[in-house]
Formats: sequence, structure tokens, C-alpha cells
Amino acid sequence: MIIGVLYPIDTLQPIHPALIITKQLTKTDLVDHVTLPKQEIESVLGVMDGVTIEGLKTGFEVNVYDASEEDDYPVTIKFFSERYVFGKGWSDMKHSMDLEEGQELKLFWHR
Repeated sequence: MIIGVLYPIDTLQPIHPALIITKQLTKTDLVDHVTLPKQEIESVLGVMDGVTIEGLKTGFEVNVYDASEEDDYPVTIKFFSERYVFGKGWSDMKHSMDLEEGQELKLFWHR
């Protein structure tokens, strides 16, 4: 199940597997910031325009689209302590989507 989409979206083209981020949510993800899988997020960040390591240290805002509810959630991707996390906006997103421990968060970047 795809829970979110990092914009832009072009649903006419197939999604390349290297542009998919999959994360099984843990209790820590739901209490604090969700930690994103490093190899998967770096694969996606490599094709995003305007993303730099310096920008990621302060935060790079993306929109996550919930296809099932047709809602948008602005969230910030940050890099600190050698990990990538959703920072600002994650709390609103997880509560609005009623995310729970053990659920799989699946995101993709698609041009």
C-alpha cells in the first residue's frame, strides 16, 4: 500500500524501484521523528532538484500526498546525527493519517 508520494507526481509513468522508500514504523518513529532508510532516501535525494547536504542540515521541505485521502502534508527532510528524518510536519501527518506501530510507510518520488 502506498501511503505517501513525494511530489512531483506523474501517474502515467511506472515508478522506478530506486525511487521508492519503504519504512516499517516503530514506536520511536511515532513518538519522535521517523528515521528514513539511508540508502533508499539517498537514492531519491539524488534525483531531487536543489537538494544539498547543507540544505538537509537545516531541512528541505517536501509535500507528501496521501493518495487514499487525497490530502497533502508538508514535511521537512533533515540530516543530522548521520541519519535522515522527517522533522517539521511529521507530527501533523502521523496524527492525521492515524499511523500506527508496525504499519509500512511507502513513499515514492516520481518525475
